[in-house]
Amino acid sequence: MPLTNLVSLLPNTSHTALISTQGALTFEELHNLVSRTAAGLHKAGVRPGDRILLMMPMSNELYISLLALFWIDATVMLVDPSAPLESILKSYPPSGFIGSPKAHLLRLKFKTLRGLSLYISTGFIPLWHRRLSETVEEPIPISDAIHPALLTFTTGTTGIPKAMARSHSFLLAQHKALAHHMDFKDGDVDMPTLAVFLLHSLAAGATCVLPDADLKNVAEVNAESLIKQLEQHNVTSMSGAPAFFNALCTPMLEWGQQNKTIQKIFTGGGRVMASDVQRLQRCFPLAKITIVYGSTEAEPIATLNAIERISDLLNGEEMGLGALVGQPVDDITVKVVDDELWVTGAHVNTHYFQSPQADLENKINDGEHIWHRTGDAAVIKGNDIWLLGRVGESIHGNWPMPVEGMVLQLDFVKQAALVKYHGSAVLVLVCESLPSDWRTQVARRTELPVILHDHIPLDPRHNTKIDRKRLSELLAQSPQDIL
Repeated sequence: MPLTNLVSLLPNTSHTALISTQGALTFEELHNLVSRTAAGLHKAGVRPGDRILLMMPMSNELYISLLALFWIDATVMLVDPSAPLESILKSYPPSGFIGSPKAHLLRLKFKTLRGLSLYISTGFIPLWHRRLSETVEEPIPISDAIHPALLTFTTGTTGIPKAMARSHSFLLAQHKALAHHMDFKDGDVDMPTLAVFLLHSLAAGATCVLPDADLKNVAEVNAESLIKQLEQHNVTSMSGAPAFFNALCTPMLEWGQQNKTIQKIFTGGGRVMASDVQRLQRCFPLAKITIVYGSTEAEPIATLNAIERISDLLNGEEMGLGALVGQPVDDITVKVVDDELWVTGAHVNTHYFQSPQADLENKINDGEHIWHRTGDAAVIKGNDIWLLGRVGESIHGNWPMPVEGMVLQLDFVKQAALVKYHGSAVLVLVCESLPSDWRTQVARRTELPVILHDHIPLDPRHNTKIDRKRLSELLAQSPQDIL
């Protein structure tokens, strides 16, 4: 039986759907543009199951293109700007390319982007292409959803990125799982920074404000333009990585600004400290702050009402329990096997795309369920999940997140990372305005030796997760004093 096409879930009303620097679109206008673009793409030769690479910033054009491809049951291929694009393209060659003029310049760099059957650009480029705005025809019926809707890739922080195909039914299950925690009502205005969250928001009928920011580096977004958007459009909810909110809150606190229209904040993609929650609360005093834990293969896995549980976050950090991410969401089952968190459920990916070796390494079929091995080390206390780090990151019995959490509570510690250095567990600290008794304060938290450093490399996607391999390489290149 054909699966429901996700596009059919979108409202077709006069309510505003998208607001961006390009202007606003109602759901009615969005539906019209999507249907006509879908027909134009079909006339240009795109067929169900065709793999189309989509590369452009968050914009009206991005979502018109994405939904139009969904409409005709093509497979949208999304690649994070920080991913190793060349190796991904060699393994999963697309048949067409839709992107911004800047993205199309990659055709000069990568042979795998030459000789495709379709090139569409959102603006002028000195290469052969069609213009997206001109790729429109009279609407055609929505196709039955038989082929994968999205092809996305893991971060690759633990190896080569793995491809994951999300069907329309999988996205629907994800939408239902998120609806219990990211519930929207009439009049809600959302500013999402993650593509999957935006699809959920649109399907729920919320108005989505696309951030006026370069999200390739969320730690350096322009806070002034974002604050202006929040106020201008009366945004009521936001989602983003801790680094994104830190970049937003730091100047707000310096300027003495608060926002009292935001009612809901969802943050995840990396560790959220109690201090992050407290900073958010000072900037957005009326907001409910929810920590969302998940992965490319399973989003969401768990959620935490951070303000209600702030004392648990603080105590857990101080006692070295790890990172509290809350309780499992409905429709998901979790267990810990040999320190590793395993998950299963309707919105948990059961297999990778054309990667049997990755399936063998990361999927466990017990005859009743297919479990996904998250790669995260964790303990479950009561019904709470406490993360310890990545599997294999324990050094002589020391897990990163418990140790790092204890010292990150110190005001002068800006970053902390547990690494192996000359065969021993060492704590690398990036500090600011060291007090005279800093050694004593650190020693009260941990007995591990310490290295003071000026930089701890982070993942390029969320700018939150520590790149321990790169840090070890940096320390090896430039030997440090152990204190």
